[in-house]
Amino acid sequence: MDDPRALSDALQALSDWLGGEPADDPAADLVALKRHMPILAAPGIAAERKQVLVDEVSERVMDLAERLRPQLLAAHLPLAATVFELTEQVCVALLDVAGAYAELVDAGRRSLLRASAARQTLAASALGLVTEACALSGLAAMQTPAGCWRLAHRLASAVDLAAGEASVARTAYLRLLAVAVSQPEGLTARELAWLFDFLDERVLAVALLAPDAATEGGAVWWIDPGADAPPVALARRAVPAELLAEGRAWAFNPRAMAQKLSECIDWVTAHMTAAELAGSSCDIEPLAAEEGGFPAGLAPLEMLALLRRLRMHWMATPVREQPRRAQQYVIQVSVGLKTVWELGCGLREQGRVHEWVVLNESPGGYAIMSAAGVDCEVEAGSAVALRREHGQPWSVCVVRWVRSEHPGQLELGLQLIGPSFQSVKVGFRGTAALHPSPALSLPVMEPVRRHPAMLALAGTYASRRFVFVRDLGHVYVAQARALGLDMQTPSVELFQYEIDPYPI
Repeated sequence: MDDPRALSDALQALSDWLGGEPADDPAADLVALKRHMPILAAPGIAAERKQVLVDEVSERVMDLAERLRPQLLAAHLPLAATVFELTEQVCVALLDVAGAYAELVDAGRRSLLRASAARQTLAASALGLVTEACALSGLAAMQTPAGCWRLAHRLASAVDLAAGEASVARTAYLRLLAVAVSQPEGLTARELAWLFDFLDERVLAVALLAPDAATEGGAVWWIDPGADAPPVALARRAVPAELLAEGRAWAFNPRAMAQKLSECIDWVTAHMTAAELAGSSCDIEPLAAEEGGFPAGLAPLEMLALLRRLRMHWMATPVREQPRRAQQYVIQVSVGLKTVWELGCGLREQGRVHEWVVLNESPGGYAIMSAAGVDCEVEAGSAVALRREHGQPWSVCVVRWVRSEHPGQLELGLQLIGPSFQSVKVGFRGTAALHPSPALSLPVMEPVRRHPAMLALAGTYASRRFVFVRDLGHVYVAQARALGLDMQTPSVELFQYEIDPYPI
């Protein structure tokens, strides 16, 4: 845009748009934003003026993202085509504006006219936009937008975040890394949104980020700053020799953050216990104390389950132990513990069974994809039953991760927890015994599980002793002892048990 008059007119049009009210339709604002974005890269604009414009455009695109978030949190996967495409476009806009900030950071670094603190501020603003793009794509179960990680690493390199300086920009970059190593596709939308809000300086400050990926350990992740890729677990893949030789790989170790999570878990547990002893409802109220510093959005039990899973991921990287085999065959699938329980009770299958396609399988699980659309609610941590054809027993699985690469399409990663099941009702000591809950009784599954187990709704497990009832033509009642929680997700919990030889 060499013509000064054209540049002036374009700047005036951008200022007029920024000064107006946002359009009711976010898509209309996106169209206008795309029309004005080239102006931010035009030569002839003073650095101070350009930064003001980028700041104002950043506010407008963040407003779009904030308006989109509630829709994604309330939507069921897979997203409708219109919402899916809108999410993609907003993510692209966020990265475009973050790229404009990155140009300002690089220009300031080259000219040496900007102080380090000013570049840190610009980098923090850019990383905030990158973080929002990652959050929105995660809420939609989409892949991280192309260019996202390359831009994040570029910003980190520009302000020497790996050197260990405490700053807002370093915290923003570490937040991206911490979420990436937490298996975000295995979190529900509510859990993921809460995690982005929860991760702050008190947890992230202790993380190790060093320009040396030769560090050994089961919790170490390495980063190629020149690649458009997230951190890679050292336990899964070694650092390429050329990166080590050239000293271009960074190391990220979240283990110290896991120790901080232990403090958070102890704090939440203590407040929940105090609330119970005081006779209060153990809901969000005991966690509303200002000194806790926990964001809203999750009930205490959900929060504890999430913190424990994060601590496990950060202490040592989960590694696949069994090979996967590519497959291509149709299976019958039923989603949701209550739905599966009803199938076990002999209720009709119509509306409860759907056809999916197996993409790959291993002795421990499956990857499946929707074959004819999805008309049931699916999220990470849900219970799923599947079988190859009618008449075969149902295998029981838990959804480990959810991905959606196209509108209307959904891919699930499943962990096998039982080759068969029986529908029962369980009641723990206390009021729950008067209102038994549906559960799936699972057989012993050597070598993974040496005792029978129960898969129940989250929050069912309340004490060591419980009673379960099975009705298969004749009623069977037994008292049992739980042997501790094996798994806890937002939807279900799995615990092994043994029949109590001394019933009360």
